[in-house]
Amino acid sequence: MGAGAELSTGIEYQDGTFGTAQKVETTSIPTSLRIATGRFQFTVTLPYLIIDAPGNVVGGGGGLFGLPIIVDPSQPATRVRREGLGDLRLGASYLVPLSGIGLTVMGQVKVPTALQRKKLGTGKPDYMMGAELAKSFGRITPFADLSYTIAGDPQGFDLRNAISARAGVAGQIAAGLRGHISYDYAQNLSRLAPDQEQISTGINAGLTNRLSLGLYGSAGLSQGAPDLGAGLQLGVRLF
Repeated sequence: MGAGAELSTGIEYQDGTFGTAQKVETTSIPTSLRIATGRFQFTVTLPYLIIDAPGNVVGGGGGLFGLPIIVDPSQPATRVRREGLGDLRLGASYLVPLSGIGLTVMGQVKVPTALQRKKLGTGKPDYMMGAELAKSFGRITPFADLSYTIAGDPQGFDLRNAISARAGVAGQIAAGLRGHISYDYAQNLSRLAPDQEQISTGINAGLTNRLSLGLYGSAGLSQGAPDLGAGLQLGVRLF
């Protein structure tokens, strides 16, 4: 509750085959602005992407953690490294006024700002809507969320609308230090790549009253998920 704003940046790295025949490495350097006012929260995120993968692998299609993988069958599988700005993501959420339980409804629009010729995005907008439930028991807060992504219809792709879900627990480890662990599932937007299942975990530390540092990682449980993922995020509270 109340009003505030935070500017953050960081780096995310993923490594795996994502259900393809070759190794895929993705690095994202996202910059985000989060503004909260009352029960509303608004976010703007623009990443810089580096993808080292076969030429038929495309980034930028949504997903729970980092970069998704979409397969373009019209492109050769020759390995290529490309980089540039990714897709702009605009999000909004609302904390529903309920007693005893937290219910947040949310939505997001992916604006296709990534260069399609570099295979950093599909060149079409996507839309996501979802909700999260959370209930605190002292220092421990179990949570679960469900979201639905409406995929754009870029030429040459066989994409579908997809469901994502997550369930886990967050907790206050010490003063100014919180952690979480969750199981994540996401349908791949591409029918040519398997769905994603993984375990994610992370901690967030308040370094000062304005500066925070987050560290997080993941381990894949399915062929469609990255074998390993890791990242860090530095946030600065503006007001």
